[in-house]
Amino acid sequence: MGDAAELAEPVSGAEDRPNSADPDASKPPPRKRRRIVISCTECHRRKQKCDRKLPCTNCQSRNKESSCRYETGTPIAKTEPKTTSSSSSNELAEPSDNKSAPAADFGYSGNAGSTLGFLRKIENAAGAPLAGMPTEIPSEESYDMRERYKSLIRQLPAKTYVEKLIDIYFHDVNWQYFGIDEPLTRSLMDKWYSLPFNVLSGSGPLALDPMLRALPGLLFQMASCALLYLPQDTEKNFECLKYTSNMTFDDLSIEYSEAGMGILNVLGKRQMSIITVLAGWCRASLLKFNGMVTEAWHQIGTSIRDAQGIGLHRDQMDPQPTADDVGEETIEKMWRAQHRRMVWLILMGWDLHTGAVLGRPTSIDHRFISRSFPIDALIPKNGKRIPLVPRTDDDPPTPLTRMIWSWQVMKTLRDIQDLEKEGPFPKDFSKVEKIHTEILDIKARTPPPFRSENPDTRFDQLPECWWVPYARAQLPQLHAFNILALHRPYVFTRAASRNAALKASLEMLESQRLQFAALDTAQHRTYSLFFGTFDAVVMVASIYILFPKEHLELLDQARQHFQWAVDRFEKMAERNHLARSALGVLQAIWIRFKKAVGHGFLTCHCSEAARVETEAASRWLASQSEAHASSVSSHRASHDTSAISVLSCSTQPTPQTDLTTPLGSGGTGPTPPTAASDNDVMLSPEWTLPTDFDFGTIMPMYPMGDIAYNDLTGVLGAAVGGASTVPTEIWTGAESSSPANNPTLSTTVTGLGMPGLHTMPIAQEQFPWQFGGEFGVDTIWNVLNQFPS
Repeated sequence: MGDAAELAEPVSGAEDRPNSADPDASKPPPRKRRRIVISCTECHRRKQKCDRKLPCTNCQSRNKESSCRYETGTPIAKTEPKTTSSSSSNELAEPSDNKSAPAADFGYSGNAGSTLGFLRKIENAAGAPLAGMPTEIPSEESYDMRERYKSLIRQLPAKTYVEKLIDIYFHDVNWQYFGIDEPLTRSLMDKWYSLPFNVLSGSGPLALDPMLRALPGLLFQMASCALLYLPQDTEKNFECLKYTSNMTFDDLSIEYSEAGMGILNVLGKRQMSIITVLAGWCRASLLKFNGMVTEAWHQIGTSIRDAQGIGLHRDQMDPQPTADDVGEETIEKMWRAQHRRMVWLILMGWDLHTGAVLGRPTSIDHRFISRSFPIDALIPKNGKRIPLVPRTDDDPPTPLTRMIWSWQVMKTLRDIQDLEKEGPFPKDFSKVEKIHTEILDIKARTPPPFRSENPDTRFDQLPECWWVPYARAQLPQLHAFNILALHRPYVFTRAASRNAALKASLEMLESQRLQFAALDTAQHRTYSLFFGTFDAVVMVASIYILFPKEHLELLDQARQHFQWAVDRFEKMAERNHLARSALGVLQAIWIRFKKAVGHGFLTCHCSEAARVETEAASRWLASQSEAHASSVSSHRASHDTSAISVLSCSTQPTPQTDLTTPLGSGGTGPTPPTAASDNDVMLSPEWTLPTDFDFGTIMPMYPMGDIAYNDLTGVLGAAVGGASTVPTEIWTGAESSSPANNPTLSTTVTGLGMPGLHTMPIAQEQFPWQFGGEFGVDTIWNVLNQFPS
């Protein structure tokens, strides 16, 4: 067979037989003649029959095109014309996939201008592989990879359940970013489920196309995301996927995602494809859904590196139609190039937005990106490829339309991040105003179907446009967040920036309220529901706490949105881990927010419902005071009386601590004066800051980043917080009444102060809330911890 049977017959004749009488009989027999080797070097080595193509069919099936070469000259078999049959194993392969194995070994990219590119040119000119260039993985490594790969793909559920979960993903999840191409994925699924078993058990994953071998990793990630979005009426259909009685769909989702990452780790960085990038990006989405923001940020960075490894950031690496391509093949290449541009655009958007939200550096230097954008084209309804036709205003919007417009909104974050490097006192504030104007201009150009005011709703009733109302509620958040991020470094030093940031925060909260009302319970994991609300609430409360005399006309609106935000977080807490962890932080903020604006907040700006809740709090607190009368000193009873009067909208002055230490200088906080002190003053309902306090020492606020990286939380009890020592004493005009001096203050409670947060309100002075975490002395949390709580 093949070269194994290509031995020529020995030359016959008596002269060829050894003769004992011949003196040359001791010489070895002459070497047998061989036929000329016409197989490629790989087929000859493996003793396979070669069809003399370049590359031959055997090398194509083993992804060894780069190793297919002939010792005796060019091949003699004519190359067959290209076909568009779906049975070709490399039909969907990325152009750069089959050339990246040596690149992965040496650490170079596959670009023609790299060192490896020069080596390839030398190799092609020499007609033989260069010494030391690895051509295949050792057999023992291949066996280990094959066994690990098989053990992981066995964890995939049955094909029926995979298809159902993928359907849920494409309907409920994919529209949000539109990163996964549905026709491509379903085509690869058909190929995967038609593979013979002996391919995986014999040859292993290296015998598959690079896109196909990474497909199970992507399917695992898509299934894990779909499990978090299961409609409640369909959950019983997937109960059989759980393998323990107390297992939840959250647990199963994590199991699938870890299996998907295991597949990517087994395959490594050799011959990556766009499927590898998508699997990593989908993993980042799952981490965000589960509140693991830190891990998601790192995973995004890894996906960006993988994308750069296959040239996703370069136009010249996109598939290019040639003159030899038939019509369908040309269309397929155009859509593959379109998909590559879409994925890179999503990664750039995530990189920019995540960096701005968390206060972290970006992985992409956006100043040097010259990548072509995807075309806002019509999406075929039946999945069959059609030529790229640009969408017009009379055509229904697509998720691609939304994705492209979202990038137009977010790209101003590049300039905002560059401006943040100048600190709270930039040399030229005209740059801030210029970017602010640009954000407003972009908002004015919002496509009519996505406008929040007077939108074009003629497409809302179309089945393929069911998602448009949801997108209409999300996009205003991006505009508002850009303004918030732009003015965030200057809110403590510039009144105009405070005004702009406050209004943008209220706009974000209103948009969040509308979006939340449109979603069902299964979608409460959506990341935008948390970051927009939390960042905006912290900004609103901080402005009113530090500058209580400003923006009084918006105070009632701010209070109402604060309570709505807490109500949303409580409803989301069951499914959203971030919302659950943020409730204590909001409690600590609410206490200071209410006390900062003083009695005017409770007399002039509270609604009738709030008054009823306040009266109930007063009655409950009075009963608590009577119950503890025997163990509380006379000055403590006086303090409780003043607390009741504050809760019942009285005009009595609010206790206030004299802040004698600059709050941003790392001091130990305020020192409560004694009754004999010469510094005793009548306290006002407003906050009082030291005259020498430098607002420029407060770092810009990144609430989401502090929760993710600095373990920000709200803590009930003694001194907690950042690097500085935080007091919890509440001065009543006579002496300290901290938990250390008064045992009654350490009582565990279930309700504090704010309606909607807890069922039973208690005076915040009795049980002080503080901010805990690993934040520094120059953060807003340390400043707020030094205010009386």
